[in-house]
Amino acid sequence: MKFKRTCLSIFILLISLMGLTVPLPLFAEPDIKTLENGLTVLLHPIEGAENVALVLAYHAGADAQTAPTAGLFKFLEYVLFNGPATKPGVSEPASAIDVLEPDGIEGGSGIDRFEFGFSLKKENIVPALDTLRYLFSQERRDFVFAQADGIEYARQSIRTLIQNGLLDNDIVSNMAIIKKLFSKEPYRIDTLGADYVIEKANAATLRSLASSWLVPNNACIAIAGGFDREQTIELIAQRFGNLPKAPNPWPTGVSVFPKPGVTRPTFLVFPASSIPSGQMQIEIRYRGPDPKETQSYVAALMLQELANTPSSRFQTAVRKGMPKGTDIQDLRIVYTPTRNSSWLAVESTIAVPSGKNPADLAFSFKELVRGTELYMVRANASYFASAEYQGAREALLEKKMAEEGDPLQSAARMARLWSWGIAPFLLQESDAIMKTGQKNISQLVDTYVQKNLEVVMVRIDPKLYETYKKSFSNYSFETVSSQNALWWR
Repeated sequence: MKFKRTCLSIFILLISLMGLTVPLPLFAEPDIKTLENGLTVLLHPIEGAENVALVLAYHAGADAQTAPTAGLFKFLEYVLFNGPATKPGVSEPASAIDVLEPDGIEGGSGIDRFEFGFSLKKENIVPALDTLRYLFSQERRDFVFAQADGIEYARQSIRTLIQNGLLDNDIVSNMAIIKKLFSKEPYRIDTLGADYVIEKANAATLRSLASSWLVPNNACIAIAGGFDREQTIELIAQRFGNLPKAPNPWPTGVSVFPKPGVTRPTFLVFPASSIPSGQMQIEIRYRGPDPKETQSYVAALMLQELANTPSSRFQTAVRKGMPKGTDIQDLRIVYTPTRNSSWLAVESTIAVPSGKNPADLAFSFKELVRGTELYMVRANASYFASAEYQGAREALLEKKMAEEGDPLQSAARMARLWSWGIAPFLLQESDAIMKTGQKNISQLVDTYVQKNLEVVMVRIDPKLYETYKKSFSNYSFETVSSQNALWWR
């Protein structure tokens, strides 16, 4: 079997020159190979590891959905695994997996991938590969799709999840924002999908979906832990190399979500029973950089580290800048990367003092965060001190190495970067972190905050909302409920 090897580089981290204290990792660099049938193989040996982790991932999930197929990948997950992938149902396929004695399982249908993997003793790598091949084989799929009871069980499970989601304030709030920020095709971020789609889907629907998307040239196998590199690639080739290459399931001209995500600032208010009396939660969300913009991707991760440190200037200034008695809690910047639909948000919980108008407080918070503090992050080179940048780099490197040191986390991380279309970045990320500084943060904030437009979501105590309902309306807030947050369903 011949392999096409990606360009690899040897990177030495010059910690002493940078004044950092992060120790060099004791494991080898990842290796990226491609089988002749298009299957990507990601290998990360970890010296001394007693376990090995394997993850098989497909570039699929919600991002591959259209309105008529929204939710089918989650449905497929429940059919193939007789329940959620992380808790496979008995007796099949749980019995096939349990015999391997895994100490960790991960997977399922997400926004940008459909995957399954596990961690186990390294001496079980051969039966683990055999099991992974079996779970997604055409023969097994044919058997599973012929089981009418199993399909109905999965159907009812997903429909229950969809109905329960309407009672989950976090889901409703998130989907209401997505409806605005990704209004062109919001179903591409909705993993549960629509009840009417699940209701009508049958075995033929699932068979066609699996045949189109679960193909080797749309897949990767990520392996991390204690294993021999050359021996393992041969084992993979023997089991997966003869799978036939199929047509690329991705249509040409897939829509690109625009930046900015909205054409004007958009304001939403959600009276939510989960919010304690006298409080409101606020989120300012922007269309953010997708990981393929690697420089902005790393800058967004670093901005989180810089701003979310409790003693940072950002934290102190926002707390002091809000009206007396607001008692800002859980203030943080959150970056959520996905392949094509990433976002950047500022979130906080705010106590509403007696007599204060929560709509006014929402605008005060937005102007303070966006108009003052994040403007200063962009304009003032000394907003964060050089020591803070050094600390942020250390923190990012430590998190990266912690993931790389755990076989299952490492394999999942490789599959994640592959699904984002940046697998080679595995070899460049440390260098990118070391090189990211004030100019990159300034450019990120300028592009994705100052020149962007936001969706503001206020989740509020229902009684407080009723008191100030007219004020929210006067400020052009749209009221959110489970009935209008998910119109594409």
